[in-house]
Amino acid sequence: MNRDLSRLPALTPELLRDRPAGPVRFSLRDAPERKRPQLYRDFFARSVMGVDVEPFGETSFNAAVTLQALSGLQIFSGQVYGSRNRRTPELLADGRDEFTLFINLGGPYLISQGAREQLLDDGAATLVSTGDPCSFMHHPPGAMLCLRFPRNALGTLVDGIEDLCLRPIRAATPALRLLTTYVRLGRDEPSFTDGPVQRLFVSHAHDLIASALGASRDGAEVVQHRGLRAARLHAVKQDVGRNLDQGDLSVGALAARHGCTPRFIQRLFETEGTTFTTYVLAQRLARAHELLSDPLRRADKITAVALDCGFGDVSYFNRVFRRRYGAAPSDVRAQARSEAFAGARRDN
Repeated sequence: MNRDLSRLPALTPELLRDRPAGPVRFSLRDAPERKRPQLYRDFFARSVMGVDVEPFGETSFNAAVTLQALSGLQIFSGQVYGSRNRRTPELLADGRDEFTLFINLGGPYLISQGAREQLLDDGAATLVSTGDPCSFMHHPPGAMLCLRFPRNALGTLVDGIEDLCLRPIRAATPALRLLTTYVRLGRDEPSFTDGPVQRLFVSHAHDLIASALGASRDGAEVVQHRGLRAARLHAVKQDVGRNLDQGDLSVGALAARHGCTPRFIQRLFETEGTTFTTYVLAQRLARAHELLSDPLRRADKITAVALDCGFGDVSYFNRVFRRRYGAAPSDVRAQARSEAFAGARRDN
C-alpha cells in the first residue's frame, strides 16, 4: 500500500484528542534514528496502538503509517519495522477490549498471543485480541494493514470468534483479498467522513472480515448479500477504470479475471439501477471530457482522445458525447482553451 503521506495532515496530540475526521499520518522519516524508538513509544505506540515498543535486531527502526478512525473501525496502514511491539499486562488497564486483524503486505511478520506464535507470509492475515497480552514484530519492508474493531462488531456473523485468534488466513482467501482492496477505498475516499456513507462502508468491512474469518451459517447469507457484493462491485469498477482504453473491454473478460460468471457481474450493476454497458459508457465519456479539458492534451486530435477512451468509432463517440454533454468534443476543447486563456490574462 504505497501512498504519498506528505499530502495528509500530520498526527499531533491535539488532532488525536479531537478525533480527526479523515486519514492522518505519522512518520519518523525526518527524526534522528537514535530518537525514533522514544518518539514512537511515547507518542504513537502507547496512545494510538496501546502497545509498548523496543528496538530489536540489526534492522534500523522505522515507522511511516496512516490512521483512519471510523466509527466501528480503525484502519492502520503503512510500514513499521525494526521494533518489538508488545501489549503487556500493565497496558491492559487502558480498557481496550477489541480485535485486530493483522494483514501482512510485505516482510516476515511474527505475531504471538499467549503461548502461540504465527509467522505470516506476504498477504496472509490473523486475528488478535487486544484484551489479552500479545506482541508483533515485522521485518523490512514491514508493510502492513491492521483493522481494529469492537469486540461485538461482528455480532452473530461469526461463531466462537475467540477461538479464531491467531489462526492463519491464507493470502489466497478470496474474502481477504477483497477486504484488502475494499479498505483502500475507505483509506483514500474523502466522502467516507460522511455519516451514512461511512456507516455503510464499515458495515461492509465487517462483513468481509467475518467472511475471511469464516462466517457462521446464518452470517454467511447476510455477508453474501451485503459486504461481498459491495466489495465485488467495487473491484469490478476499479478494473473497468484501469482498462477504459481497451476497446474490447467486455463483461466476459471481467468475469474471467474475477472468477465469476458474466451474469453475476451484470447483476452487480443491476443492484445500482444500471447496466454494465451503461456504466462503462459513462466512465469513458467522463474520461474523454477530462482529457479534452486537459491543457497537456491540447495537441492531441479528437480521434486520439476517443481511441484512448476505448471508442473505436469516432462518429459514434461524437454522437454519444454530444448527447451526454450537450456539446461537441471540439466545443468542450475550445471552451477549455478560452477559460485557460482568460485565466492567464487575469494572472498577468
